[in-house]
Amino acid sequence: MGRRIEAWIEQYRCLDWAVLYMRLFAGAMMLFHNIGKIQSYNQIIDSYPSVLFLSGAAVFVFITVAEVLLAALLILGMWVRVAALILSLGIFMRLIVGGFGQAEQEFVWLGIYVFFILSGGGLYALDRVASPLKRNNRTKGT
Repeated sequence: MGRRIEAWIEQYRCLDWAVLYMRLFAGAMMLFHNIGKIQSYNQIIDSYPSVLFLSGAAVFVFITVAEVLLAALLILGMWVRVAALILSLGIFMRLIVGGFGQAEQEFVWLGIYVFFILSGGGLYALDRVASPLKRNNRTKGT
């Protein structure tokens, strides 16, 4: 019985590597996206709307800092589901406000974030290191 469980776990171990790759890739892409936004600040600042009492510049700073922090959480593998949920809500709001007409890139990001909501951080995430109970249950096959 134990040998069958170990074989089953080993069969799906490559999926943990795939989740790690996807986390690193998506987090790095989000960081590069935000570096590009920061570099072209003067050109895009007028495209950010004023929300409640915040100016467009304040909204830009808030969104950029949040995206950088959430991308760092994805890369590190900490609170991956929460970070992906927040990022997906942001993308969904952008779809609602901006319309669905030219939203191919937003749908791609939404699909990636839904993947992380479903999969979590995987075996090679800092959440697993911080929680030995989850790690031990995963390696035992339960």
